[in-house]
Amino acid sequence: MLVALFLPWYSTDGTTWNAWEAMAVDDVILAVAAAIAVVAAIVVGFPRLGSLSVAITSLAILPAVIGLVVTIYRLISPAPSVDVSLEYGAWLGLLATAAIAVGAWSGAKDEGPARRSRDAESRAAGEALTRAELLKLPNGTDGNAEPAGG
Repeated sequence: MLVALFLPWYSTDGTTWNAWEAMAVDDVILAVAAAIAVVAAIVVGFPRLGSLSVAITSLAILPAVIGLVVTIYRLISPAPSVDVSLEYGAWLGLLATAAIAVGAWSGAKDEGPARRSRDAESRAAGEALTRAELLKLPNGTDGNAEPAGG
């Protein structure tokens, strides 16, 4: 997205404008969404920061969706108030903001252990029982007797 902001978004009569030249505030919103996405991608790359990666991608969802809405709005209603044509930077910006939104949404999933099913629980219990060391009771006790002194 950051690269797309510098590419031509609009053109008319041989003149092209990139997002920085054509927009006043929208370009900053898109740059912030892109920067948060880059930070989230870097944090997700570090396995020791598992809980932080879920948090940062969750925080990236709102700017990503706002960026997607702003991009769609700027495709429908271009920033220059003259009759302009859309250039490849605008379409690349749409693709990038959609990718950021989808990536943030899918990256916000819980990275904790998989939910257990009944089959997994019974299989784990069976494996634990086979590995458990069973102690033999001394002769003459039935296992239901009260402990001495009690």
